[in-house]
Amino acid sequence: MDIERDLNDALRRREAPAGFASRVMARIESGEADAPAAHPERKPWRAIAAAILLTAVLGGWAAHQESERRAGERARDEVLLALRITSEKLHEAREQVNEIGTNH
Repeated sequence: MDIERDLNDALRRREAPAGFASRVMARIESGEADAPAAHPERKPWRAIAAAILLTAVLGGWAAHQESERRAGERARDEVLLALRITSEKLHEAREQVNEIGTNH
């Protein structure tokens, strides 16, 4: 599939079909050009597909945000544990230094 070639083909200038201008002018004169065109190609499945896609995107974004929040909480808990362990080890070291100082 060559997207550039397909795009060039789609955008290539073509001659209008025979009688196109006269049909357009007749429609303008009859007032049909002002009426909204019927769109039989519009199907309800497009709206449903768009709603499903939007739901999936928003759901994915919310799940990602929740995952990030949990990761942040986990990191905070790990830092607090590390600080608590460090504090305990420093307290033990201080006691040992004090004990050595009182024995001499």
